[in-house]
Amino acid sequence: MSEAAAALPKAILADTTLKIGKIRTWRVVLKRKTVWKTARYTKGDIDALVIGISDPDGVTGYGYMPSMFLEGESAPSAEALLYTVLMPVITGREHAGPQMLMSELELSLRHNHQLKFAIEEALLDMTAKKLNTPLFNLLGGLCFADTPVMRALTLKSPEDTAKDALGHREKGYTHMKLKVGLDDKRDIAALKAVREAVGDDVFLSVDANRSWSPMQSVRILSEMSKYGLNLAEQPTKADDVRGMAFIRSKVNVPIMADEGVRTPAEASRLIEAGAIDAVAIKLWNVGGFFKGKEIAAICSANNCGTHIATTPGSQIMEAGQLHFAASTPSMFGGAELAEFAALLEDPGQGLEIVNGRLAVPMGPGLGINIDLSKGVETTPQS
Repeated sequence: MSEAAAALPKAILADTTLKIGKIRTWRVVLKRKTVWKTARYTKGDIDALVIGISDPDGVTGYGYMPSMFLEGESAPSAEALLYTVLMPVITGREHAGPQMLMSELELSLRHNHQLKFAIEEALLDMTAKKLNTPLFNLLGGLCFADTPVMRALTLKSPEDTAKDALGHREKGYTHMKLKVGLDDKRDIAALKAVREAVGDDVFLSVDANRSWSPMQSVRILSEMSKYGLNLAEQPTKADDVRGMAFIRSKVNVPIMADEGVRTPAEASRLIEAGAIDAVAIKLWNVGGFFKGKEIAAICSANNCGTHIATTPGSQIMEAGQLHFAASTPSMFGGAELAEFAALLEDPGQGLEIVNGRLAVPMGPGLGINIDLSKGVETTPQS
């Protein structure tokens, strides 16, 4: 203990020390209204994990793990790691706070970013509830009270894609992203049809999910630029820094990394190479809020944009990412936090998209309601 800490009254120290009383887990299945199709995969219902972390007084925070097996994690594997590897680090000890506890977990588990995100979200939700404050106040404070949200357009025919886009526009959405990458002609035709349907005032991006080669990217994006394309996300392989820099030097469309940035060091590498104009931050895929803030700080210092991105999932996850976005001043391009609207049996409730915008919850912690009767508890019997 430092000299400054030793000089504090014991009551103050007791109030500020983080203690964990109990950890519980629930499996949840979120039903999709329509199949989600990208260049990388086609997926139906979502099997996910909710983690609840309580202090000794019973104040509980909740975190959500999307369990994207495509990224190497599942609900069963996460539960095994949580209860066998991480429990001894988390419980039975005192911690200075969530950030220091997450630093210890990072030493115990290098990968498994989705699991660490869910744990960190639960810790922050619990801490903010104890302080009776919205979660964004633990992340730097509120920068904006609401944000435009971006709707994703999955792989369909150009005509059906344009129809979906027009439906979103009529509901007030001003930011949309087209999934592309399987058929060059279809992709260009779809963007053209969408632009004609929604007009010039809608922000349009495309996401190839790293399916194009650098030369292919230049050819397709050059053609797409004729239709007012505002942003191109991860056109080529995640680790191809030279390829991303080549693409950016040859087209007049801003280039954003997604899968290419999992760590602050990767963000620095791409920026130094002149390879990107922005980074898509998925908190569940970079290891949590504090890691996301590190990436955002690097981007801000280098005049590089930041964009909050996600995969379709529960409002529990999206509420956390919304608090992050609302406390990060360099956000642009709308927040990709609208896909919960296409899910059923969501244990999280309370977020509401109005005229294409999402208001930040102002209640304590995440600020939403959570109904765990929609899940099945999987906490091991003690």
